Amino acid sequence: MPRYELVMIVKALERPETVTVVKRTVNSLLQKGAIVRQIENLGERRLPYQMKAHTEYFTQGRYLVVEFDGPTTLVNSMKQLLKQDLDIIRPNIIKKEIKLFPDPPCPGMVTKEPNYYSPDPVAWFGAEDVKLEQYIKFDKRLINRKKKWMERIEQWKQQKKEQQEEMQ
Repeated sequence: MPRYELVMIVKALERPETVTVVKRTVNSLLQKGAIVRQIENLGERRLPYQMKAHTEYFTQGRYLVVEFDGPTTLVNSMKQLLKQDLDIIRPNIIKKEIKLFPDPPCPGMVTKEPNYYSPDPVAWFGAEDVKLEQYIKFDKRLINRKKKWMERIEQWKQQKKEQQEEMQ
């Protein structure tokens, strides 16, 4: 059975009424042969725009996510049932991809939090074992420029000292 995610916006109701809406939805899922994996309440929020449902306009709503496994025939019948529920503003069922084995990490992927305060560009990306040639080359160019600049400053200081000695 494929995994689905039911994301629904419910009217901004008190807690007991919200619980009855969730129970009603979960019971209808269970009756149709679904296996509920997780129920998540994302809280009450202001809606991004004024939404119309059942001849009423709403600006506040409670976001709920129900993750379930179920037959493919369940989706259309649940959408119809949820659209008829007067307490639900927007129902949306999304097919979710199940990964049995997580993808192996990319060898160039950042494995730890980058340290942007370090002068070493390897630390910026957080991977000590990764050689970042272009950034190291760029860093070497900056170091060479700084050396040349410091040499020019030293020459300028020496010229100033020589001029002061000549004037005395």
